[in-house]
Amino acid sequence: MQKWQQTGIRNRFIFYVFDKVIFEKNKYFNQHSVLGKAARTMLLQWESEDPKVRALWQQMNQWVYDGFETTYRNLGVTFDKLYYESNTYLLGKETIEKGLAQNVFYQKDDQSVWIDLTAAKLDHKIVLRSDGTSVYITQDIGTAQLRYNDFGTNRMVYVVADEQNYHFQVLFETMKRLGEPYADGLYHLSYGMVDLPTGKMKSREGTVVDADDLMAEVINEARKNAEERGEIIELTPAAREAIIQKIGMAALKFFIIKVQPKKRMIFDPKESVDMQGQTGPYVQNAYVRIQSILRKAGELSEQITDYTKLQAAEKEMINKLYAYPNSIAIAAQNYDPSEIANYCYDLAKSFHKFYHDFSILRAENEGAKQFRLLLSKATANVLSSGMKLLGIEMPDRM
Repeated sequence: MQKWQQTGIRNRFIFYVFDKVIFEKNKYFNQHSVLGKAARTMLLQWESEDPKVRALWQQMNQWVYDGFETTYRNLGVTFDKLYYESNTYLLGKETIEKGLAQNVFYQKDDQSVWIDLTAAKLDHKIVLRSDGTSVYITQDIGTAQLRYNDFGTNRMVYVVADEQNYHFQVLFETMKRLGEPYADGLYHLSYGMVDLPTGKMKSREGTVVDADDLMAEVINEARKNAEERGEIIELTPAAREAIIQKIGMAALKFFIIKVQPKKRMIFDPKESVDMQGQTGPYVQNAYVRIQSILRKAGELSEQITDYTKLQAAEKEMINKLYAYPNSIAIAAQNYDPSEIANYCYDLAKSFHKFYHDFSILRAENEGAKQFRLLLSKATANVLSSGMKLLGIEMPDRM
């Protein structure tokens, strides 16, 4: 008699025969399956620097790195330094050996090495397998040390999805037990997962969206919107495409960043390019509108005369501009870039309303005109600065 039973922990399945546990999925793979045995053998060969295994690994890794490079380039993302697990696991193993001698870790009869974190309301965590090979946390221990050695920083922020919350709790507590000088400065900026309008993305069901495909879809939506408006039709194809790329990337990045990091969110490509919604293109449009005004105005005078009775809306705009440094400070303090995204949106919204309610180029007098032009220019500068902090470029036309 056989039956399947689903546990309440991590949705793992346990196989029973005559009510006696025969295997648990992960344990079976690691200890009994042919594939698991082959994987363990290959890992041992890799760590012993077997030439054939290393050559195959290098080839497959390069495919991945090339793909990453393409995606990051399209996103406009660059890195000052890259750390590879293949270069950090040895340092992690050395640290574990030292920690074992200091009783930070303990060794089981099968020679695997563990750490007891139950006093921190966590669990027992393996840091080295019985065959001496490393696990994820082994590499993370080495990476943290290398970062500290390279930069001497007292604060490290890990931007990783909330599915890894427990892993980082274990890592940070382990570094404290090891007495690392930067251990109290480790912080996990835990991001909620991104869902589709059709529901949660699930790899087993094939509903996971490739980042490159998502970028292409958003850019295509931006292209359709631009063609419908027809405002950049007179530009060269290359110039039009450059603007469409900026609009598409603004739509993608802003729509995700505007949500507080820990919250789960739904990404809708069509909604992200809505020129009337809380979107990146909406903010860009305020900037573009100002650039158009400034081009028509010609050279600006920095001297404002005969304009001392400011309208309430003008005072509101000034107050919003002065709030920008504080918004940055709050974002930094809370590790929350959505603060800046929502500030930019509020500023853009205020300008759109101001533009609708007050004449700028045809103001009631020269003093009012010059003041409003300078106010508009300051608004454009702040919008550009804020969006740049979010990795978003501003087009001059759209």
